[in-house]
Amino acid sequence: MANITESLPSIANVFRSAETEHTKPVTTTVRGEIPEWLNGTLLRNGPGRFEYGKDSYNHFFDGSALMHKFNIRDGGVTYQSKFLQSERYKENMANNRIVMSEFGTIAHPDPCKNIFKRFFARFTQDPPSDNCNVNWIQIGEDFFVATESNFVYRIDKETLETKEKVDLRNYIAVNSATAHPHHIDDSTYNIGSSYGSQTTYNIIEIAPPKKGKDPMNGSRIICSIPARNRGAPSYYHSFGISDNYIIFLEQPLVISVLKILTYKIRGVPMTKSMDFLPTKPARFHVVRRDTGEVLATQYTSDAFFCFHFINAYEENDHLVVDLCGYDNPRVFDEGDMATLRDPKIEPYTDSEVRRYVLPLSSDLQKSEVGKNLVTLDYTTSTARVKKDGSVHVTHEHLFETIPGFELPRINYEAYNGKKYRYTYGYVQGTFELGKCDFKEKTYKLWGEKHYVASEPVFVSSPTPTSEDDGVIIACMLSTRQDYWPYLIILDAKSFTEIARAEVPAYIPSHIHSIFVNDSSGSPFSREKSTTTDDGVQ
Repeated sequence: MANITESLPSIANVFRSAETEHTKPVTTTVRGEIPEWLNGTLLRNGPGRFEYGKDSYNHFFDGSALMHKFNIRDGGVTYQSKFLQSERYKENMANNRIVMSEFGTIAHPDPCKNIFKRFFARFTQDPPSDNCNVNWIQIGEDFFVATESNFVYRIDKETLETKEKVDLRNYIAVNSATAHPHHIDDSTYNIGSSYGSQTTYNIIEIAPPKKGKDPMNGSRIICSIPARNRGAPSYYHSFGISDNYIIFLEQPLVISVLKILTYKIRGVPMTKSMDFLPTKPARFHVVRRDTGEVLATQYTSDAFFCFHFINAYEENDHLVVDLCGYDNPRVFDEGDMATLRDPKIEPYTDSEVRRYVLPLSSDLQKSEVGKNLVTLDYTTSTARVKKDGSVHVTHEHLFETIPGFELPRINYEAYNGKKYRYTYGYVQGTFELGKCDFKEKTYKLWGEKHYVASEPVFVSSPTPTSEDDGVIIACMLSTRQDYWPYLIILDAKSFTEIARAEVPAYIPSHIHSIFVNDSSGSPFSREKSTTTDDGVQ
């Protein structure tokens, strides 16, 4: 089913608080036939509660983490959910109010305190948030939920019980880290920032953990990149990786350290500590994965904002970088809860599928100034040497008629860091699922009236014959209180429905997920990619 734009519904219902947890498996109603080889667990994470007493969170990213589990086995599906027992969640519950500030919400002093204590509370810094509501991470046999602070929580995958709070600062010198690590060649890579007299962006490698050992003990920093402005470092949510390189985007959306330290005094949320500098170029830092060496070439582009990288790969002395890009970070404003719950909200459609190409030749400095160095015949991206020796790149805007594309996923096990053909994601303007074909530069949509799609996940068939031989799994969230949500399973090749599992429970909007295949015990049991039936490697 495609193109449901005749009468887009209000999406306010998917941004309600979840009133209950479902700690015991809830049986779903399966319609269609789930492939017999599809056995595993879909783990999802996202904000699930926005109100405590008379207090309400102002931004979607502030909501308390609610973990979701879909257990797919022998043709059936069960659903479970549980709130993360973070310190912030427990304090909010105990006090029946919002105790500490979050990204878009400033907490008010305890009304039970006297006037002097309430006054001085504005001069006290809240600790970093442990509301890990963004993603799931697997390292070895351990599962964690994460946000963008220095905290993660170890979780029992079977019961969703909160097991242990982990402070990354006990292992490596970082104050924050992304919730989007990469897994390649059995190692895990991430990026985190260290704030101080010289703010740095640190490339982190976590070695394959030994059975029964703390997986974080294998953490080390392989490279530190000085921030362009140590008092206002760049915000970043993800990064790219290829067979040999790590790609970090230092974008001109910056976080003022001074404003962060004084936001409570100023009486404004942390969102007001971020500034977009449209006249400043974005910078691509390219780091050798084996040595941690930062390439000497400075790659720049016009200012833009990015949440999610799609993939990156190397071809003929070029580094191809695909991502979801915005002209500006207005998307943060669209996360305002009052906006999301407005029945007259207009769909947000700003995210573009962009391709940047970075030439890797060692003698770039000898190139003619202004000459396009991109020689790949399938892209209009450009890269030109400037007089100062830097290389300025422009992007190709792919799939221009898609009304906003986000939450991208690929056939990660076989094609992460390699040349690929397909990406799958959420279409912002129609609330549908999308499949993009980079070779043909075409796309397909799938959706259903009264439903909002969530981030899709690709699961490969056990004996794939092509890159898209497998299924797409996503949660379809109901915009009506009298319609149940469901888990959709699509044939990835034809992008048509195979089966759905209707869940007799309210499921709010969430953010990211992983699928853990029963056969491997891991979402990242990477196999070498094979030649597909269309010749793409």
